[in-house]
Amino acid sequence: MSSDAFHLPAFLTSQTASVFPWDVVVLAIIAAALGFRLYRILGRRVGVQGVKQTVPRSAAPVGNTGRTMPPPLPEGAGAASGAEPPPARHEIPAPATRVGGVLIDIVKVRSGFNPQDFLKGVETAFRQIVTAFANGDRAVLTGAMTENAAQAYLSAIDAREAAGEKQRSDIRGVEKVALLNAEVVNENERSVARIEVEIVSRQVSLLTNSEGHPVIGTEAVTEFNDLWVFETVLGTDDTRWRLASSRPA
Repeated sequence: MSSDAFHLPAFLTSQTASVFPWDVVVLAIIAAALGFRLYRILGRRVGVQGVKQTVPRSAAPVGNTGRTMPPPLPEGAGAASGAEPPPARHEIPAPATRVGGVLIDIVKVRSGFNPQDFLKGVETAFRQIVTAFANGDRAVLTGAMTENAAQAYLSAIDAREAAGEKQRSDIRGVEKVALLNAEVVNENERSVARIEVEIVSRQVSLLTNSEGHPVIGTEAVTEFNDLWVFETVLGTDDTRWRLASSRPA
């Protein structure tokens, strides 16, 4: 490397170029500058590596078990959470709709009928019937259903018990009870009113065999969407609404 490449002053090159090693001095300065720069870079990286990293809360170990903490359940998702589940949302068609008109006709025939109170009764009946079916409570089912519906439920219980199976149904919450359809029909010289509702619930539903192994369902909380039809005979003293049929939505 020549001193001309660095444009040294002319009086220095003319007087001392032959006796003083300017190339060596310039290279030494460059090497020192690079070394200082390298030291600063390495020093900063060591500083970053020494910073303590924060462990996310969701991955923090629980006690000394080594297991990780699961994310929190939604509010009211479990009975053991200590929080009351939110009330069910009730949906009723507007009076101007066809279904709303049928509801008005039912009110005219049966004094005291109120769609809002009806849905509250449906929610109560839903909880009672699901629990009674799991427990094999035939008396509750017979009183809450029409004859045909009760026969279907009781036959299912008989088959379950004959196989040594057990049903677990734990309702963790009812999210929605919606009135979908209504009709009034004449059957056997009787005026029968039928109302179809959609019920959205969260349940732990599990069927186990005689050895306790799962057959259908899971231990996890699962959302269920059901369509239930209730009916009553108008013009009589018996104003109860009974479950006539049920199926998954």
